[in-house]
Amino acid sequence: MAENKIFPYKIDALKQIDGVEYVACKNAALVHIPSLEKLIDGEMKYPAKLNGYISILCTGGEVTLTVQMNEYTLTENSLLVAPASVLMFKSCKNCELYLMAFSSEFAVEMNIDIKAVMPIVSSLHTSVILRQLDASHTERMKTSFALLHKEYTEPQGVGVDVSFYREMAMRHMYSVIIYRLWEFVAVVNQVETTPVQKDRSSDYFKQLVNLLRENYRTERSVEFYANEMNLTPKHLSRVVRTYSGKSVHQWIDDFVVLEIKNLLKYSDMSIQQISYELNFPNPSFMGQYFKRITGKTPGEYRRDI
Repeated sequence: MAENKIFPYKIDALKQIDGVEYVACKNAALVHIPSLEKLIDGEMKYPAKLNGYISILCTGGEVTLTVQMNEYTLTENSLLVAPASVLMFKSCKNCELYLMAFSSEFAVEMNIDIKAVMPIVSSLHTSVILRQLDASHTERMKTSFALLHKEYTEPQGVGVDVSFYREMAMRHMYSVIIYRLWEFVAVVNQVETTPVQKDRSSDYFKQLVNLLRENYRTERSVEFYANEMNLTPKHLSRVVRTYSGKSVHQWIDDFVVLEIKNLLKYSDMSIQQISYELNFPNPSFMGQYFKRITGKTPGEYRRDI
């Protein structure tokens, strides 16, 4: 999926597994994985950054994953919707799933009515949405996915005009699926969101995570985030550790290291390019930072994956 710039996973590696179906158009992509066990120890073992709105529909078995630094377990008929984030599959049992992403550009180009779904989109800026669908809802989604895949695998015909119409048909089918997903999000009772606002501490933690998502590439000091939140560094550190069990420094490191791992695995960038991309003064400094946290140099990590 690297060529789509929505999913980072390598299509050839995914398609080595029997039954995997992949469909992509401009700024949107969908993969159906009938047996995640065969990929979770390979291509989908590592943290991967998905650059669009993410939808994961579990249609069988069970899978545990982390997204936005929080862990979720999906079972049959579970639907998870999240903003662009680093995704990591941790374990699974007899899991079948559909993984789809689309960018905000896709929504604009296809004239998707963002105002109509603004409550859902707004909630995705601060939380992950998890719903338990009825079996009938899941079957409707599977039917939509199957139609999309059928359109993709039909003979393409000849001529550039055919390619244009084919691409537009696929993109409109994606739009239908997106509206259907949001329909289910709107009507099905909520199972879980994170973090749940219960007190002031959760508000502070949510604000920190949002700031980290926007600034971790360039800002790695507790002072910066405390200033943005109008708190003292000492107060922020105490609140975050009490609420989450980890320090602000650890949360910063988690964001940065996951991004380094993602780029080492799924990009062709050199270690030097990655260090500059993440605002390290030089590759040596990034190497020391990465090894302190992971026990490996970036080069060793890339060779081992």
